Amino acid sequence: MSEKIRIRWLTNACFEIHGCGQVVLTDPCLKQTTYKGFDADSFDQVDHVVVSHLHWDHITELPDIYRKFHPCIFTGVMGADLLATWLDCNTSYIYPMFPDQELDMGPVKIKMLYNRHANVDKSKSQQTARCMGYDFMKDYPGMDALQSMGGMEMCSYLITFENGFKVLFWGGDISHSQIAHLRGLKPDVAFIQYSKQGAEAYTELANAIEPGVALPHHTDLKNALHSEIVEAKIAKLKALYKGNLICPENGQWMEFDVK
Repeated sequence: MSEKIRIRWLTNACFEIHGCGQVVLTDPCLKQTTYKGFDADSFDQVDHVVVSHLHWDHITELPDIYRKFHPCIFTGVMGADLLATWLDCNTSYIYPMFPDQELDMGPVKIKMLYNRHANVDKSKSQQTARCMGYDFMKDYPGMDALQSMGGMEMCSYLITFENGFKVLFWGGDISHSQIAHLRGLKPDVAFIQYSKQGAEAYTELANAIEPGVALPHHTDLKNALHSEIVEAKIAKLKALYKGNLICPENGQWMEFDVK
């Protein structure tokens, strides 16, 4: 039987990736989303967690994941201490990452790629107040300190398994600098956020990256799992992008052959 990489999309920007005996999880926000039914008990194994940024909708279940599995947690160097303080964790499990730094963890290598969050058009205090205004934030004490950092520091990751299979986890602001930096990367699979810039910008970025397969993510709306708005966005993207595009189905496993 040929070796395969198994991937499923869970919520927002959360993907579960299985390869070479390792499980990598991205941005574990599981409960406070429209995609219900997932929590830390949805996993039997988590070895590595990559955190793109510290906004609540990317980390709410990270404390539960940490307590259950004690995975290696990769995050940007500027926000690493804030994250460790919020988790109140053993800091040996936190891996502060600099741009273009790659760590060889044995069966998998993880490289951080510099990125920028989309402009939220709010001051630092306004951004924090907006994030902390949700009723459920009372269940996440101390998270207010993370919200402005979430808009300032953002990371993408290139995950390379020892069998050579490469996964790009990307989200944020589609800019000239990002397109130039990622041009010709050619991962086997790329998780590319459907950003606020729309289908045209997504297509330009995906064409520059040249992935084997592109998977859009973070098209969620807080009050609707499927909506005409989301469906219209995806339809426009499918019409524009001529590469291999898979729109992942919530919670459904996908398998990819290792070449």
